[in-house]
Amino acid sequence: MSAISSRIGPFLQRQDVRLAAFGVSAVVAVFVGFIAVSVKQAEMLVRNRGYYVMLATVALFGWSWWKMRRDGRIFSAPLARRETFLAAFAIAVFSLMAINAEPYQSKILNDEFVLQSTAFNMHYFREVATMVRGYEIDGVFVSTDNYLDKRPYFYPFLVSLAHDLSGYRLLNGYLVNSILAPLTLALAFVFGRMLAGFLGGMLALLFMGTLPLLGQNATGSGMELTNVAMILVTLVLGAAYVDRPSETRLTAFLLGAVLLAQSRYESALFVLSAALITAVGWLRERRILMPWAAIFVPLLLLPVALQNKVVSNTPVLWELNERSESRFSFTYFADNFRGAISYLFNADSERSNSVVLSTAGLIGLAWAMVMVVMRLRRHHRAGGAAVALACVGIAIVANTLLVLCYYWSRFDDPMASRFSLPLHLLMAFAAVALAMRLDKWIPATRTLLIVVAFFGTAMAAGRFSYHYYSHLGIDEIEWQRRFVNAMPPGSRLVVTGNSSVPWLLEKKPAILIGRARMVADRLQFQLKAGTYRDILVIQSLRPTTANGDHAPIVEDALPSFFKLQLVTEKRFGTRICRISRLTAVDLPSDWKTPEQLRAQPPPPAGQ
Repeated sequence: MSAISSRIGPFLQRQDVRLAAFGVSAVVAVFVGFIAVSVKQAEMLVRNRGYYVMLATVALFGWSWWKMRRDGRIFSAPLARRETFLAAFAIAVFSLMAINAEPYQSKILNDEFVLQSTAFNMHYFREVATMVRGYEIDGVFVSTDNYLDKRPYFYPFLVSLAHDLSGYRLLNGYLVNSILAPLTLALAFVFGRMLAGFLGGMLALLFMGTLPLLGQNATGSGMELTNVAMILVTLVLGAAYVDRPSETRLTAFLLGAVLLAQSRYESALFVLSAALITAVGWLRERRILMPWAAIFVPLLLLPVALQNKVVSNTPVLWELNERSESRFSFTYFADNFRGAISYLFNADSERSNSVVLSTAGLIGLAWAMVMVVMRLRRHHRAGGAAVALACVGIAIVANTLLVLCYYWSRFDDPMASRFSLPLHLLMAFAAVALAMRLDKWIPATRTLLIVVAFFGTAMAAGRFSYHYYSHLGIDEIEWQRRFVNAMPPGSRLVVTGNSSVPWLLEKKPAILIGRARMVADRLQFQLKAGTYRDILVIQSLRPTTANGDHAPIVEDALPSFFKLQLVTEKRFGTRICRISRLTAVDLPSDWKTPEQLRAQPPPPAGQ
């Protein structure tokens, strides 16, 4: 037995054997992800096994990060005490400014509720799915009719871990982002220092810390901060690997890139950047490095391919508006590009941009592109941070161009400006790189930019609290929640014209009004049986006359045999939100259930 082990050990250590194993892993991943599995099978695989793949990826990443810490310092020289204090003070100030700007509240209508719903199911059932309905059965709230959503699930996974550690609370979704905010700023400082020393790190920190768009996400429950943080993780680990290639550093870098690919829809593009950085490290080391953990990277990316297959073949998940026929098209580019320019250089108080960063960043980005082309053959002389920025920058530019071809991505649309965060990150480091170069020609250039960015904080501070997203819609939902939660204790069923997810997240049974029309007989039974203390109907009313009359919108209207008693109503802009109590369902004699309607024979031809 020992003789066999002595032969197998050296055999498995051979790089050509590991490279062959990686090739087999890649072929299997492509075959399963794009060819062998049907759309239905892909959905079930991600729903039922996606959580465990993510858990394995995060565990391997944590293990590789710990090993990398023992592999040596990322920096050639440690931070001085004064530098540590200044950086920590700036991170704390910007983080507190963002977190204190407004209360914890969703910023994007429905998106963040869906992410929280996925985290709910990952916490309770280890299922990557969003709930449609939910009911309390023997004292246990169970979600039903779940489906695989289009949104990547790394952020919901982090929220589910927070639920695992502290118990299920909606607050956890916001706390995760409040923790990610200072971590993101710290990573920006770290990479800025790798790129251009301490002053470069402080400049990058000031650029990102004074960007209202980044700060607004610290009190929301969206996935944008997770995406930015993982881009920075990939930059830092990629730079460390290129500077001193080793299997330990390559493992940590590749696993970080896998998590980045599952942070946002477009972030799968960064897999190509990871491949480029890996190849540069091989060239510098003059040999192929293939750690065992890297062999499984293609398999760990399988959920990305399978989820994309489901989304691409399920048009209902695209959420297109009435003016759009496809998700991506070159016909959207011109209008989106005009919106991007308008957003980046708009100094209005309600915008979440930074004119200082946009100006310095685009100049720096143009200069950096010229330098990359001119010095492409001398890449072996460039530092690891410059190489990582160039490779990741390619993916960010591709990501931005792809987003500009998306049907709904005008950056000056308050709900779409978040798509520009990766571009802002690239602009910040491009400006840092340009400042480093100018500092050699014009001393104190970086110091001057730091002063300008610092004073830009005062200009940006007020806009941290003016998120200008779907404000009225979110305020309406929060008012509904507060009112219902303040009612006397008891089990309630909520019938709503909007999404049922916000109620399900609070473990309150909820259905849509359209569903209520279909199951009127069951609601009649529930009223007679006294299953619920109340059945509340929430409707949205729109103005119908110049005299101020309002009526429920078509989607929220109920047949006359639904008897409602007004509980309360509140105006939001031009519309009114009404909460009523369902008191009776007087079904007409000719009413038929959906099952009975389907069982009816079709009418004779010609009728």
